Amino acid sequence: MNDLEFRRRLLADPQDPSLCEEAKGDKARTRRAQEVRQQDAALLAALKVPAPGNLASRIILSQSLKDFEQRQRRRSRWHLGIAASLAFTAGALMSFLTLDRSHLGFSQYALAHVYHEYSTMTDAVDEKATLASFNSKLASYGGELTHQIGHIYYVNFCDFDGVQSLHAVMSGEKGRVTVFFIDGKTKAGEKEKAYFADGQFDGVTEQIGNHQLILIGEKGEPLEKMEKKLRKNLDWTI
Repeated sequence: MNDLEFRRRLLADPQDPSLCEEAKGDKARTRRAQEVRQQDAALLAALKVPAPGNLASRIILSQSLKDFEQRQRRRSRWHLGIAASLAFTAGALMSFLTLDRSHLGFSQYALAHVYHEYSTMTDAVDEKATLASFNSKLASYGGELTHQIGHIYYVNFCDFDGVQSLHAVMSGEKGRVTVFFIDGKTKAGEKEKAYFADGQFDGVTEQIGNHQLILIGEKGEPLEKMEKKLRKNLDWTI
């Protein structure tokens, strides 16, 4: 066996007994074999160091901490997203509250009012108001509804562009109709009766004496019929 093959086999398996025969009478091979076997023994001894008794617990604890940190990071991102959403909502609300409404006509402001209260009142509340309760408030404007023309979900006073007005939600043919009675005449250049709409709502505003009547319903609601019923049953002589 030549020296190259001897070294190769010695590194592959230092404890190979056949190498002892190959090293006999050769001081260099014998010394080399002893060195490699000592290194191998030291390595085996190092690998046999016993694991700490609490190693399993420490591994479990470490993994638990990692899982907790990951959950915290995900939760932080979620909280940031919620905070951003709330900030956006607050900004939109402040924009509505600080809007220079003097530049809005009755119809535009009425739409903004409906959108502002849609999910909390317009589409949700049902106080089952009576005709008597409706008329007790309408009397403040010198009016009376002589016959009930549908279910009254809600009726109360509200601030309409700085003016105390009557705000009602009634049943229409297809859904709920928001009704505003407002003291005030049309502005210069505005028609006494006008239709308006956007992507979700249709509306109509009409001058009745010194009052504005505004109706807003979901797309497709026949507001003309509702308007005629109101005009037929409204008495402004009281």
